Order: sequence, then structure tokens, then C-alpha cells
Amino acid sequence: MTACWGGTQPTAMSDKEAESSLQQGASEAAAQPVDSVHCDSFQDGEKRALWGDLHVHTALSLDAYAFGTIAGPEDAFAFAKGGSIDLMGHSAQLERPLDFTAVTDHAEWLDLMYICTDPERADDLYCQSLTQQKSSPRIGAQLFREYVVPTLTGPEPKKTPICEEDPERCAVAAGNQWERVQTAANAANDPCNFTAFVGFEWSATPSFRHTHRNLVFASDQVTAQAIDYLRYPDVSQLWEQLERKCRPEDGCDVVAIPHNMNMGDGISFDVETESEANLLLRAKYERLAEIHQEKGTSECLPAFGVTDEDDCNFELYLTSHSQAKAREDFEQEEWEKTRSTYVRSLLLRGLAAYQARPDLGNPLQLGIIGSTDNHEATPGFVDEAAWGGPGFALGNLDAMMTRVDFNPGGIVAVWAEENTREAVFAALKRREVYGTSGPRIELRFAAATQGETLSCGLPGLPDSAVTMGGQFEEAAATPNFIVRAKADREDLDKIEIIKGAYADGDVSETVQPIWTRSESGREACAVWSDPSFDPAAPAFWYARVKEAPTKRWSQVKCEAAGRCDDFPQAVGTIQERAWASPIWYLPSGN
Repeated sequence: MTACWGGTQPTAMSDKEAESSLQQGASEAAAQPVDSVHCDSFQDGEKRALWGDLHVHTALSLDAYAFGTIAGPEDAFAFAKGGSIDLMGHSAQLERPLDFTAVTDHAEWLDLMYICTDPERADDLYCQSLTQQKSSPRIGAQLFREYVVPTLTGPEPKKTPICEEDPERCAVAAGNQWERVQTAANAANDPCNFTAFVGFEWSATPSFRHTHRNLVFASDQVTAQAIDYLRYPDVSQLWEQLERKCRPEDGCDVVAIPHNMNMGDGISFDVETESEANLLLRAKYERLAEIHQEKGTSECLPAFGVTDEDDCNFELYLTSHSQAKAREDFEQEEWEKTRSTYVRSLLLRGLAAYQARPDLGNPLQLGIIGSTDNHEATPGFVDEAAWGGPGFALGNLDAMMTRVDFNPGGIVAVWAEENTREAVFAALKRREVYGTSGPRIELRFAAATQGETLSCGLPGLPDSAVTMGGQFEEAAATPNFIVRAKADREDLDKIEIIKGAYADGDVSETVQPIWTRSESGREACAVWSDPSFDPAAPAFWYARVKEAPTKRWSQVKCEAAGRCDDFPQAVGTIQERAWASPIWYLPSGN
């Protein structure tokens, strides 16, 4: 499969006074910087899958440090390349190194960690309480309550005491730490072999509701400061800061990636009430969503009162064993509000917003990725058998079982012509990406909309085909779709296409199986034509590939210890999976 499966990547201008240009730019192909010299493997139009992790924390993050992480960004990039790392006395190493990584430490604590740990190691009582206690699950939880909770999880964010007392010192420390982050990424970047991105996490957590965004920059041209929740507590302020401080004329470009939507209680995506300017800025920066990570899957929740044993029932942290609130305890309004910010619901809301204001585009046109949200500086450490809970728990079954509802997290794949910052970021920007729950399933997804014939017997695609992450505005015939998948270590079991549409004032969603394993599950290909296509109705489609069932990490661990009777909640199988970024139909005649 070496034919070009290309796509376009929308962009937008940033001048508020030139709003018409911003609107036009949202649907045009963006020019990306092109190297004059390509990698030896480069062939124009021929793309390959590259594997990465865009959500990783190190000792520069307070919540990671509190639980014993001492490795920094340099160590995380080295681990991604195949190096080993010590996790509380246990050595960890990737069997298969990654192709790209972004370290995304919390912007809110860069100053504190610079002052209290390396390089200042300040002799301050507030710092001493943090740094002089031996790490353990109990101590980590205590430090989390004492340091993390007061700063981020109240109704409003609050500076640490050190920064309340000496804001100037903290401003300098934050700047120095941000330079350190950039230096680590730029030193690790190795064009053609490994791509290291500069990034940070904007960590809005009002009243414990996660509305975080990971920011990943295209190059070494970045904002002068990491934009934090303490100073800029509303997501609209994040867009405004990016607009002012990451300018194309300075060579800066960035994508924002929401995550933990399953823990957001339905806030932070108020596209129904946002201003036109904010809708345009959201569409410009928020181009991807993290569908799976260590705190569960954010693909979908079923409608209130609907029993679902197959579609959305995968690593649902919301209704897991550790949560005090069972599903039946939710009121309908509360359940539906929470459901509204899972990926599929966001995609549906995007269609409704587009139908209401097609001139503004689709503000929730989100591609799909997976990542780990790893807090041990070990990006891509997703193997079910090797992983054993957060680093502090590795080798301690009882500690592992305190996090039994966590999982190793996912990874992201991009289709790119070479492994460089330019090529990988361009794939992220145009959404030619997909996420998995850990395995390296190779996944292609495309649509033909002009009456062409798609065939599993042909390696290429028509020139007019639309690939994952793309869109079309007109269809000469009923669109048909092709999905190709290659197994990783376990056989493939099922391929489905999920469709969402907006018609007659309401949204609908359907799940259509298009391939089921009969014998071999190593490779699969299926072509499907949408019988319900309505030329008047905006729609999206995405492919989901499921592996054959395997033992979950928790069962692997309790069986190895002969203690599954002690932890019945640990016993269970999973169907690892991959999710392609959607293809959208946004009719221009609306």
C-alpha cells in the first residue's frame, strides 16, 4: 500500500479584523514548510505509518514527582528511542521504540518544580515538605492532596504559596524551565530517525472536572511562555494567547488536543453559545482529540437508559469499579451532559453547529489520536503484559490493584512521507492520523465520492478519494468507503464503520459491521457503500478495528501472582482496537 492517500489541511488567518479571511482560511489547504533535503526513504506521495505518544509527563510535573518520578524530559525522549529507565527499582524499556514523541508537562508547575527541585533546590519549608518524603502510594496521595488539589481543582485556580509571595521569582523560574523543555526536545530531535516535539499541557481542572489541552508545536519556534491555567483559566483565553503569541510570520504553529473528556462532566465545548470569533479560533487550533489514554476511553457513552455491551463498553472509567457512583445513580440530565463531551458526541455537535452556521465551518472537526498520559517519563509503554500500573506500583500487586481501573494507555499513528517534524506535524494538522488502545494495528480509511469504484484488489485510490481526516462538499454518487487493516500481534476480529448525521433537526448515530473474522485475522479489507446517504445532511464516518479478545493487564498480573481470588475486579478480557480519524461530508449548499 504505497499509493498516495493524501488529504487537505485547513488553516485560518489570525487577525480578528480580517474575519472573512479567517473563515476562508479555515477550509483551505495550508502551506507547510518544506525541507530542501528529504530523508533517503522519501518518495513523493508515498506515506507510511509512524508511531508516537503526544501526552507524557516527567518529574517537571508536580503530580508525577509526588508519586516518585525523578526522570526528566531528556530521559523520556531517550526512553522513546529505545533506552531503559528505572521505575522504583524495576527496569523498563520499549521492545519497539517510537518514531515521535511530545513531552507535555503541566505548564502550571514549571516554576514550582524549578525552584523546589532542579536546579534551585530551594531551602524553603514549602519545598521541603514536597521533596523530603520517601515516595510511596500513600505519600504520593498525601502530596497530591496537599500540593495539587489546592492549586488546580478548586472552583478557581490558585497560585502556590511560593509564587504568591514572590511572583517575580516564579516568573523567572517558569521561563527558565520552559527553556529547559525546549532544549530537551530540540536536542532529541533527529530528522529521519526520531521526531521530538516541544509541548506542554494547559491543565484546567475546575472543581475536579478535566478540561485539559495538550499543546504540540510544529517546530522550535514556540510561544515565549508556556500558557498556563493559573493566568488564563478559560479556554477562550488559551485561543487568544495562541493567536497573539504563536504567529505564522514568526514560524510558529501549534495544535491543541483535548483529553480526559470522560472526566470533564460535559463542560468546555460550549460551541452552541460561543462567539463567532471563538468558534473560528477553536476550529483553527483544536484539530485533534485524544480518544484513549490511561484514565479510560472517551469514544462514547450510550444514551441514558440504553444497555450497551459492545459499542461503547470499553475501558469506561466513569462507571468502573473504583468510582463511587454507579451508572444507575446518574440522573438523565447529568448523564447526557457528561455524554456530550465524549468524542462521538462532540462530532455530532459539530455537525449541528455547522448546520446552524455553515459560513463558520465545523468547530468540532476533530481527528482522533491515542496517547498514554504517562506520568513516569515512559512514552509508549503500553504493553499489557509489561505494564503494571503507575511506576510507583510496578512489582507491588497490592499497589497495582489500587489503580485497577487504569490501563496502559494508547498511542497515535500518523501517515507521513518521512519522519521529520514538518511531515509528522503536517499529518497531525490535516488529521491523517488515528489512535489505538496500544497495539500497532495498521489502518487505512478512505472514501470515493465521485462514482469511482473502490476495490480491495487494487493497491491505490482514485485521485479524488478522500482519506481519514478529510472532507467533501459534494458527492456525484452514494459515497463508498474502503478500510484496510493489518494486525499487530493479535488477530483482527472485526471492522466497523460508525456514522453520525444531522437531518431533520436531529442527530443520529449508527454502527455498521463491515468485516468479521472467519479464519485468518492477519489482514483485512472491506468496501462498504452507505445506503442511507442524504445529500442534504451533514455527516461523518470513522472506522473502528477490533482485535481478538485477550487478557487485560490486571488479569495477567494477578494470575502471575496466583492471587486473582483476592482481586476479582482484576479478572477480565479486552478487545484492543484502533479508531481512524473521521471523514466528513459538509454540504456547501446549506
